[in-house]
Amino acid sequence: MTRKIITRIAASIAAVLVLSSCRVDSDITLAVKPNGTGTISVVITADKAIVAKAPGLKADIRTDDLVAAGWKVQGPTDTKDGGLTISLTHDFMGPAEATALLGQINGTRGPLHEMVMTRTGKDTNSTYTLAGRLEVNGGLSAFADDATLNLLGAAPYAADVQAAGLDLGDAVGITFNANLPGKVNSTTGQTTDGVISWRVPMDGTPTSLATSVTNVDIASSISRFAKVLVLGLLYLWIIASVILILLVLRARNRRRPTPRI
Repeated sequence: MTRKIITRIAASIAAVLVLSSCRVDSDITLAVKPNGTGTISVVITADKAIVAKAPGLKADIRTDDLVAAGWKVQGPTDTKDGGLTISLTHDFMGPAEATALLGQINGTRGPLHEMVMTRTGKDTNSTYTLAGRLEVNGGLSAFADDATLNLLGAAPYAADVQAAGLDLGDAVGITFNANLPGKVNSTTGQTTDGVISWRVPMDGTPTSLATSVTNVDIASSISRFAKVLVLGLLYLWIIASVILILLVLRARNRRRPTPRI
């Protein structure tokens, strides 16, 4: 069974989270096309401090089971500033599949909870809704899988983080982005250039994702109207042509001379 993505990657960097100068950032993006298909991507970046203090990190990240589950993996690769990044993407054919894929990203403790995307209406006038909440439960425990917690009885290095007085938000950052088609009716996120974004709180505070957008495909509507209009004009042209032919035949009959006996 494929381990949850955020948990899987974060487990490889848990050993260096106790270093206050280290940081790892994750960007989760849901990109939806007007027809309901789209892509989910997860980009995780560790800064150069982590790479310097954990030089074997790149070799420790295993993604074979993610590839087997249908995720496309790029990396881990080196960044320009000496860090490390890995990108995971998965296409979906509709809202139901998107909802299922969002459920693969993390475990029961966060950061994504009860994520559901739906689509209602017609192809040329549809409404998309995104529901769920962002919440990290248990601090560092959110980045350890159930097997690890059962084995150790606690999250790895949790005691070290507490003893050092470190804020988990200073070491870990998670952003969720939604690129939905159409006009935003309502949202709890921040909209920039058509992308709605939320920053995941690391202190256990829940954040609602309640969002609704309406997409009106003007081009398709115009195209359908144009087809109806052209078809109607074609019918009128055929009727007018028949009437014209009948009038011409009638006029010829009137002009035809009567034969003499």
